[in-house]
Amino acid sequence: MKRALYLFVFLLLAQTAAAQNEEAKRDSAFLKSTKDWFSAWQLISNDVFKINAVKPVQFVFFDDQYVYSTSAITIPNGLSVKGNNLMNLKLTWKKSLHHDTLTLPDQTKVPVGLMSFASEVNGNAFFVMPLLSFWQHAGATSKELGTEKLVTGVFLHEFSHSQQMENFGKKISSYESTTHFEAPFSDDIVQHLFGKNETYVSLYKQEVSSLYTSVKEEKLDWALVNEALETMQNRQQTYFKDKFVALQEIDRFFLTMEGLGQYTMYLWLIHPKGGNIPVPDAIAGVRRGSKWWSQDEGFGLFLVLERLTVPSEWAKDLFGDRTEDVISLIKRFGK
Repeated sequence: MKRALYLFVFLLLAQTAAAQNEEAKRDSAFLKSTKDWFSAWQLISNDVFKINAVKPVQFVFFDDQYVYSTSAITIPNGLSVKGNNLMNLKLTWKKSLHHDTLTLPDQTKVPVGLMSFASEVNGNAFFVMPLLSFWQHAGATSKELGTEKLVTGVFLHEFSHSQQMENFGKKISSYESTTHFEAPFSDDIVQHLFGKNETYVSLYKQEVSSLYTSVKEEKLDWALVNEALETMQNRQQTYFKDKFVALQEIDRFFLTMEGLGQYTMYLWLIHPKGGNIPVPDAIAGVRRGSKWWSQDEGFGLFLVLERLTVPSEWAKDLFGDRTEDVISLIKRFGK
């Protein structure tokens, strides 16, 4: 009987030790992912954008079992856990089992899945993203970037939106409340509405091809840039009228917002202290097959803008309270 009791106690202790070791590995993975992502943002913010502070954000990170968060709504009661700070933000972290459902800072509940986004509640930004292990288990990868660089890029793109709540965030809320189309309102609204119109798609592809070809050589090809901008203007004037007239402004808005997210990702990928990969590979990795229109064309527009001026000339505005679009910036700095 004693021997059986000793065996039971031994097995129980072994199971407890294994569980504690597993939790320690998860906590370590959380620390590693967030340290890498936060360092990537700080590098580009400080070195390239010349912005030395970050605006407040509530974070919601998760793996297949645990959620790690700075939000008291997401984790009202949980275990305190060691976590990273981000630049000027001093963050208090907790963790809890999520049971396959997340409660976001705006009190909505969403199933755990492969997602990454920034949003806001009462004027305050929050950010949601799975940890690296979740992406790895889902098989997310890139031929040019691999998994870790791809996921860091996704973080940079989406986190950039969390720093735009004073301008782009407010604009989105305004658009959502005043415009109604035959598709859900999102950065893919134009693609959803016109993606099956062959003539429209042909014009769109012509614009995109001209933009990316214009930046292939060391010297910017202004003829191709002008051709792309003229095609864009004709496309918008032809198709964005009557009930779609508001799309003329909305299209430029999303090209700017999504393009900036992609460009931020690209800046880290090519930075010697960041991804440190060749420019052609970085461009191909960011474009990811050109599936999403606003991201792909927007990124091309920022590559053109890059040839005209340094990012620090416009970054404080686009991450501040102004919503100037990237086409206007190209025209302004291209004079």
